[in-house]
Amino acid sequence: MSSFPSLEELEGGRTVELKVYEVKKGGWPHFLSRWRKIVKLRRAAGFKVEFAVADIPGNRFVWAVSLDSDFTSQNLDYLNSPDRIAANTISDYVAAFEIPHVITIPVD
Repeated sequence: MSSFPSLEELEGGRTVELKVYEVKKGGWPHFLSRWRKIVKLRRAAGFKVEFAVADIPGNRFVWAVSLDSDFTSQNLDYLNSPDRIAANTISDYVAAFEIPHVITIPVD
């Protein structure tokens, strides 16, 4: 039987930002095109893309990025970079969003 870390131990680990978007009707092709550019920028800035899933009928898109180091500082640098500011047209295709910080829970 394996022993799982406590929630307190998990909270001290890697920061994961969950991104939940409501994509505007008819916006999927444009949204995904811009999102793929964002993924390249995130990776170039040192972030790991954990996963991405699309609920097409529900117009929801969920993805997660993580970082082992200081997420807040590196995220601010990333968000204020000229390339990221230029790529912000993704918001034209998003009706609503939620971006909580979450922790990864081991499944095994």
